[in-house]
Amino acid sequence: MSATSRRVLAATATSALLLCLTTACGSSGSETSSSGGTVTLRYAIWDAVQQPALQKSIDVFEQQHPKIKVKIELNAWAQYWSKLQTQMAGRTAPDVFWDHVAYFPQFAQQNVLTDLTPYIKADKLDTSIYDPKLLAGWQQDGKQYGLPKDWDTIAQVYNKTMLEKAGLTQSELGGLSWNTTDGGTFVKALQKLTVDANGKHPNEKGFDSKQVKQYGLALGSSNGQTDWWDAAAQNGCKLQDKAWGKWTIDQPSCVEAIQFVRDLRLKYHVAVPASVTNTPNGASLPQVMARKQAAVVWDGSWDLNAYQSSMKGNFGIAELPGGPVGKGTVYNGLSNALYAGGKHPKEAWELVKWLGSEESQKIIVSEGSVWPGIPTLNKDYVAVWKQRGVDVSGFSKEAEGTTIGYPLTTSSATYSVKVQDAFNQVWLGQQSPKAAADSVNEASNAAIK
Repeated sequence: MSATSRRVLAATATSALLLCLTTACGSSGSETSSSGGTVTLRYAIWDAVQQPALQKSIDVFEQQHPKIKVKIELNAWAQYWSKLQTQMAGRTAPDVFWDHVAYFPQFAQQNVLTDLTPYIKADKLDTSIYDPKLLAGWQQDGKQYGLPKDWDTIAQVYNKTMLEKAGLTQSELGGLSWNTTDGGTFVKALQKLTVDANGKHPNEKGFDSKQVKQYGLALGSSNGQTDWWDAAAQNGCKLQDKAWGKWTIDQPSCVEAIQFVRDLRLKYHVAVPASVTNTPNGASLPQVMARKQAAVVWDGSWDLNAYQSSMKGNFGIAELPGGPVGKGTVYNGLSNALYAGGKHPKEAWELVKWLGSEESQKIIVSEGSVWPGIPTLNKDYVAVWKQRGVDVSGFSKEAEGTTIGYPLTTSSATYSVKVQDAFNQVWLGQQSPKAAADSVNEASNAAIK
């Protein structure tokens, strides 16, 4: 998912979910066609960057399954979910489609996803090849509603020239830590990277916070995934009491993390102002880096190709800093889901099984568009990017360390709307972290079904 895609999550979540809840979702029927014994499956995705690699994989699949054809349907993230829900309401949804954890709970509740467990057992499919955390993210009540397609996590993307000029190395950047007292070594490093129009740093007399030429850091997220969720993990905060449970972002450890992220902007003056990056209309993190407004950003691995395109290799990847309780980041992944109302479930399962196979994921990894859902192939992905002059292993190190998953909840739509509005105000200094956390927590828990 691109940075721009994530910035409209809240709006699309609300409209799309309401549509399905008020119509006959999950009924049988899909727009597949067959002629001469050949079945045509529809496969919906949202990322054009991944389409060439997927097409190469599907070409091999069709060679191995001569009576199955696959048509990729590409819809940008901004339209993807609303269109998918409309299709489900009209019983014309694609046979197979990309699913996101933010939408999975509602889909499972609405019975529009096929339980893959019987297929997995019948074919004796070895699911141990997947990361257990990714596999578990698509389970509910003993049922498996998807196979891991890929994974993503958050790391620090930095401008090589700016880091070198400040006298910092990648190793040093990835080894920093923060605290709630004075910001720790992380803030000290960001002070070196932040410079005003007169060449002054925030810790120097005469620094002008209203005339900053280059900031040390840029943060931006509609829901918290690329900023305060990570700081929360580093401070011992748990977003939920358990998967499918209650939100707990009003706890002190969570509020402290939110306060620290706010302080980076408003107290230490080392982060790009929220007026520049607040979603949904602010600049994306790749745009901020391309404009050289910041030396470092916290961003997801999904944006690697955007940085490669705009920075031509003048960027690197470092692990996130540690916090009061240590390292931590958000770990997430997509799945290939099988629509419960399709006309050709057996053929659709063959496609889902293929896309989750090592053979298919090797093809996709060779294009370097996304991390694989099979951990043993991570080294191959690193090798692809090394040939492009970028060491992306910082992401895999994060994934192998302490992580928190994307919250599994039926109130995702409510949370997305409430958190964007409230936290935009927090970053601007218009609302306290405690008040925002309390209000979002209460509204999100009230919306759990």
